[in-house]
Amino acid sequence: MSKVKIAAVVILAALLIWTLYGALVSMNVKEPPYRVVETLENGVEIREYSGQIWALTSEDDQNRGFGRLFRYISGANEGEVKIDMTAPVITGGGEGEAFIAFVMPEGFYIEDTPRPRDEEVRIEVVEGRRMAVITFSGYATEDRQKRHLATLEEALKDRGIDARGEPVLMQYNDPWTPPFMRRNEVALEVAGG
Repeated sequence: MSKVKIAAVVILAALLIWTLYGALVSMNVKEPPYRVVETLENGVEIREYSGQIWALTSEDDQNRGFGRLFRYISGANEGEVKIDMTAPVITGGGEGEAFIAFVMPEGFYIEDTPRPRDEEVRIEVVEGRRMAVITFSGYATEDRQKRHLATLEEALKDRGIDARGEPVLMQYNDPWTPPFMRRNEVALEVAGG
């Protein structure tokens, strides 16, 4: 077998393993439940979410914020409780007010959610709400987020649906998931929830 054929087989095998890895990891991460109320143009969904408990931190540097929250769910909390990772990781806000949040798994209540040891991490109850959401794959670059937000806002405007608050980005996959398998969502809270 020639070197070119061997290289092609190695590359194909690596791509297959990478794809299987992305599928396995995605299947094993819990997500908060929601109900799709309506589907608008361009795949925009209006969803109803039940109340959630978030562990969040204010941080402009997403990597630093993620690390802080990951340490919290890995046991840097009262009782050293290990908490299952869930998806999505939620980010929002702008310069100086940016945040990153993990959603606590189902079955957690505010009274029994372990208190963080890091005072930069806080636990908050997020009331049930209605969200307009648009999904896209690939990497969630700033440009792609803006383009999808514009599509989302246009669909809401066309239907006369008022949004409130700032948009959030919800990312469902770890950094090693292949781009074509990645699931990202831009969301805005809307009236009626």
